[in-house]
Amino acid sequence: MRSSLTTFLILIGSFVIVANVYPLLFSSDLPAGRFTLLETPRQVPETAFFDGAGKPVFLKDFEGAYLVVNVWATWCEPCREEMPALDQLTRNLGNRNIRVLPISIDTTGAGNIESFYRLHKLTDLPVYLDPSQNTMRTLNVFGIPTTVLIDPDGREIGRMVGPAQWDSDESLEQLSEILGS
Repeated sequence: MRSSLTTFLILIGSFVIVANVYPLLFSSDLPAGRFTLLETPRQVPETAFFDGAGKPVFLKDFEGAYLVVNVWATWCEPCREEMPALDQLTRNLGNRNIRVLPISIDTTGAGNIESFYRLHKLTDLPVYLDPSQNTMRTLNVFGIPTTVLIDPDGREIGRMVGPAQWDSDESLEQLSEILGS
């Protein structure tokens, strides 16, 4: 029990340290969001998370659409840097068959995420959260931010680890190629 607690505290401490030291070590210019595409798509097991009202949401609820699943947290500096670009990406995608799902692993509740959105003037991103971090485990996410691209059949077809400028021309061009539009 004691070693599990120690391991947990080291893991959480590492996340906090990396999240706060990252901006000091790296340029504030984010790279374009470019998914590393898988040669063979991987079926994603079902996972549940919650919307801003506390209602359970499942990946299968978005069946038939491409999903840009971004796992993030309000305390993660690189995550905070990329959120405005994800918000803009949501607007840029318009009525295409693709949804941006920012899933926060914060344990402080939807109100904290909503406050973060207001503070940073994020108007088009939905509020989703998974304080249990089950989505991280299901998607094999080992650090945040990580963005996973899921096809309409529920298969992972690509991912990008780290923050990105998701609304850049290069990012939009790759997504258009993937969508065939």
